[in-house]
Amino acid sequence: MANTTTKNIRIFFSKTGRAIYISHLDLYRLFQRSIKRSKLPVWETEGFNPHVYITFALPLALGTAGLCESLDLKLTEDISREELISRFNDALPRDIRVTDAAEPVMKPTEIVLSEYEAHFECDNAAFTDFLNSEHIMTEKKTKRGIAELDLKEHLNILDRSDGYLRFTFPSGTEFNINAGLLFDAFEKQSDTEIYSLRITRTAIKCRNGENFH
Repeated sequence: MANTTTKNIRIFFSKTGRAIYISHLDLYRLFQRSIKRSKLPVWETEGFNPHVYITFALPLALGTAGLCESLDLKLTEDISREELISRFNDALPRDIRVTDAAEPVMKPTEIVLSEYEAHFECDNAAFTDFLNSEHIMTEKKTKRGIAELDLKEHLNILDRSDGYLRFTFPSGTEFNINAGLLFDAFEKQSDTEIYSLRITRTAIKCRNGENFH
């Protein structure tokens, strides 16, 4: 069988609205089905069970929106950026939108940070006291089991006002902190309820400080 010439492409997309409750595994299946419906010339694995080969740079936590998500795939034919985006969006649900497509520049292993925005309703004085506390302890699942983690050591606040927080947490293949842990810790540590909460990942940063692209 002749070798098929392929071209690596990185697809950028947003995941908002009701789509924030789609798990990573279901998102993977959704994109596979969308590729087949769109009839895009995407490379498939060979063998007895061929399937579309796609990889996500940094899976998003369930319940968190994302404006800068990405996946990599291979094309077997040249297709314009505009047509690629249009055909994807015609085949995807409205809360998942492809926003750009380009050849990959950086490797997922270069990712070190995620930037988030959170909009919420709670006792603002209690939240201020919480952020000013010496430690913000939580539990995090690891390969060895459950470990205690001080979120204060890893939290970088970029902007803040009542009901709003823009911040970064470590992300990547080596160490990753779910942004929702911060607000879980607030409710537990302060014994105060958050009435509403929306978290959105707005940027993914690499070691050199640039956005992942």
